[in-house]
Amino acid sequence: MKQQVVKTNTTEFFLQELSQVAEAEYVVKGDGKVMVLVTAHGTTSVNGRVHVRLVGERAEASILGAFVSAKDVAINLETLQQHEAESTTSNLLVKSILTQGSRFIYNGAIRVEESGQKTDAYQRNENLLLSQDAYAESKPSLEILADDVRCTHGATIGTLDDEQLWYLQSRGISWPIGKRLIVEGFLDTVLSQAVDQKTSEAVKNFLWQTLSEQQL
Repeated sequence: MKQQVVKTNTTEFFLQELSQVAEAEYVVKGDGKVMVLVTAHGTTSVNGRVHVRLVGERAEASILGAFVSAKDVAINLETLQQHEAESTTSNLLVKSILTQGSRFIYNGAIRVEESGQKTDAYQRNENLLLSQDAYAESKPSLEILADDVRCTHGATIGTLDDEQLWYLQSRGISWPIGKRLIVEGFLDTVLSQAVDQKTSEAVKNFLWQTLSEQQL
């Protein structure tokens, strides 16, 4: 699998499909903006790494991740948001949907160097388990060497909400359709943020294909 390094001082959008580019480093210069959408087709186990370096003042980065794992597939993802200059911003939202016996292991780090004063960094990972034998593990970490920063992180691992399904059924929506609506909404909250909607729709379509093959 390929490794790539991208350097930019403009506004750029990248799709990193882990079966094609397993490891990538994005170097964002002053006033540059980068958005990365990370995904995998979900039918083959993969390991991936995304490293974003904010090296110029007012550099910004958004990292979006959307994953659906088929039966017995394991996905391991590692991300690093590294702030090396003043007044830089990074936001990360990674979501996974896990089916029969599949696994998603996420290691996410935010590192702020001494030169990274006035950093604003956010990281969130959400995982939805669709079967009892699916497994998710989230390991966030912060390493902050500057003293004027705002850095936060969060993670959730859960199953379908029975109360939401009951509410939809009380409104005449069947259980299978209600389940699909909830899962679709879970994915859309990350994919709708992608600035390239054509790419976002293509990602959504192949993720839904994986779910359909798992008889969602």
